[in-house]
Amino acid sequence: MSSEESGEKHYVPFVGLLEDYVGRSPWDYYSWGHIAFGIAAFSIFSLIITIWEWLIGPATMPWYYIIIFVLIVAVCWELIENTILWKLGLKYENRKDSLINSLFDIIFVIFGGASTWLLKWIIMDVMGHLGRWFYLTALIYFLLVLLAYFIGFLITNDETKKARKDLGKLLS
Repeated sequence: MSSEESGEKHYVPFVGLLEDYVGRSPWDYYSWGHIAFGIAAFSIFSLIITIWEWLIGPATMPWYYIIIFVLIVAVCWELIENTILWKLGLKYENRKDSLINSLFDIIFVIFGGASTWLLKWIIMDVMGHLGRWFYLTALIYFLLVLLAYFIGFLITNDETKKARKDLGKLLS
């Protein structure tokens, strides 16, 4: 019986480097996926303004609306992830995220969107380059964060194997 089922309180680290803490710690390897999600969401939603400007002229919608859209998507995703995907058995080890993990997942999506907005501001507003450079840079940024996700996954699995091995030595 896990401590979650028995109602016992136990220490959960801020960074979940073991599988046991995935979905419970504020930061786990899925957090990189949430940052990538924020980058992708901002980039896709920003196409609304970019295409409008290319086809019609100056956009009337301010760029901060895109961050509001990203926030709405982040909250909706967490609700879907912890209700529908959980009910379908598609969640990691079929367990819901802890409240703190869900909150940090939303923060990480917003961080990904806000950092992409900063990237857009530097490339398009400060440097005066066209949108294609922003979208190319955002794609590279997305891929780098996705790479961090896979590296985090490998580190988590290696740390878990090592911890299980050490626990086995301790118990025997």
